[in-house]
Amino acid sequence: MADLLIGDVAERSGVASATIRYYESIGLLEAPARSPAGYRRYCAATIEELRFIKKAQALGFPLDEIGEILRLTRSGKTPCSRVVSLAQQHLAAVDHRIRQLQKFRGQLAAQLSKWNGKTTATCEGLCQIITAADAVTAVETDLTSRRRFVRRRQRGADV
Repeated sequence: MADLLIGDVAERSGVASATIRYYESIGLLEAPARSPAGYRRYCAATIEELRFIKKAQALGFPLDEIGEILRLTRSGKTPCSRVVSLAQQHLAAVDHRIRQLQKFRGQLAAQLSKWNGKTTATCEGLCQIITAADAVTAVETDLTSRRRFVRRRQRGADV
C-alpha cells in the first residue's frame, strides 16, 4: 500500500523531502516503489521509520548506528540489546566530555583570575594576555571523535 508522495511523508514525519532523499541515497531508508511517472510512492511505515530516526538522533545516535538498528529490525532481529550497548557507550562519551569540560573550566577560570585588572590592553602584535598564559589542556570539539575512538578500541579488542 504505497500511496504517499514524498511531500506527504515529509509533512507527516516532520522531515524535509531533501533529507528523505538523502536517507534513501545512503541506504538508511529502503528505496520506495515508483509510480509509472517515476514519482516515489511511500507506505505509512516510512513515516514511522522517519520518526524513529529523528528520536534516535535526538538521543545522540549517529546515522550509521541508526542504520545498523534499522537493519537489525528489518532482518527480524530484536535490536534493543544493541541499542542499550550503544547508549552505554554514548553515556561514557558524555561523561568523558563533562570531565574534560570541568577540567577546562577550572583552567580557564584560573587564567581569567590572573588576567583581571593585571594586564593592560596593547595594540601591537599578538595579545599579550594569551601569549603569557599558562598552557591549557585542549578540549575535544565534539563527541563524535570520542565515539570513533571507542569504536576503534572495541574493534581492536574484538580482533
